[in-house]
Amino acid sequence: MIHLRTSLLALAVAGGCATSAPESAAPSGAEPQIATTWTVVNIQYQVQSTSFWCGPAATRIALSARIAPPSQQTLANQLGTTSNGTDWIGQVTGVLNADLGGAFYSTTEMPNDPPSPAQRDQLWRDVVLGVDANFPIVANIVAPASNHPPGYPDETIFHYFTAIGYNPNTREVYIADPANFSGNSQYWLTLDKLASLIPPKGYAAYRCGNAMTTGDIDRKYRALGGCGSFLGAALTAETPTPDGVGRYNVFEGGSIYWSPSTGAHEVHGLIRDDYKALGWEAGPLGYPTSDETPAPDGVGRYNVFERGSIYWSPSTGAHEVHGLIRDKYKDLGWEGGHLGYPTSDEYAVTEGRRSDFQHGSIVWNAQTGIATAALR
Repeated sequence: MIHLRTSLLALAVAGGCATSAPESAAPSGAEPQIATTWTVVNIQYQVQSTSFWCGPAATRIALSARIAPPSQQTLANQLGTTSNGTDWIGQVTGVLNADLGGAFYSTTEMPNDPPSPAQRDQLWRDVVLGVDANFPIVANIVAPASNHPPGYPDETIFHYFTAIGYNPNTREVYIADPANFSGNSQYWLTLDKLASLIPPKGYAAYRCGNAMTTGDIDRKYRALGGCGSFLGAALTAETPTPDGVGRYNVFEGGSIYWSPSTGAHEVHGLIRDDYKALGWEAGPLGYPTSDETPAPDGVGRYNVFERGSIYWSPSTGAHEVHGLIRDKYKDLGWEGGHLGYPTSDEYAVTEGRRSDFQHGSIVWNAQTGIATAALR
């Protein structure tokens, strides 16, 4: 269960936002019981402080998923909010990016009413992508009396609220609504209902790390399929590696590493987990020099690194080989030879170092400097 804070202001409506109607003890609503199949971002909820601060309040809710958010007053100043409200969803996009320190959000306009099936599908993808990456969506809505979210007054409402979760089984979107009409601070809307409320306005959505990848890493990311690939959305901006030589981005499904001598290559899945356990690029393997590649037998996969390789198969998991043990493994035909796939990383033994394989082992002798295979 998540805990979403409520306030002591209930709000009615007029014009460009909600109109305040303070109460001594407005209903807070029940906290939602969040099932394990639902995904809901943990946010800091506030009711909008004035009748025209729905834009600042919705923006603050979105920011609270990532940072300690500014006050509604500060955000109202940043957004240029007046007594007529916040003019355009693009102003929200700009403030979200400015306060988060990167080009994470972009604006999607939905001028046609009703929206097309393609626009509804894009909205769903944007909600899922943003929530999964912990970047809630802020939507600018127009709700006529005939098409209201729960608890709204019986008139046309011009408003901003924040989409903070989704249920993939029902295609519903979870809303944190700063108006808190009739105590409805958080509630579910069907995707079709949400899509019908947005025209002719728009929404600010996470765009898969828009402008978070640059240079060779960006070119590699796009070559692999970008946001629609197995890597998914960028979760970090391009970041220098601790050795000061290379750079990397982390994505939902893996990482891309770059250095001047190796170029940009991805690592993901269990191979990436083993790479991490070995100390990333600072470990014995160094930077990747290949993307993950199918093994010739069609069973396993591998990445090549500056000083070794990591092999994976369904029956053996992911394990590294490097140095003279790897040289011997190569001489014996890699995974297609008598040894098969590695079943351990290299480890210390009395003689020196050893790696185990499906059908034997290779031992490197520290005194002789020779790597010897023992087959089973």
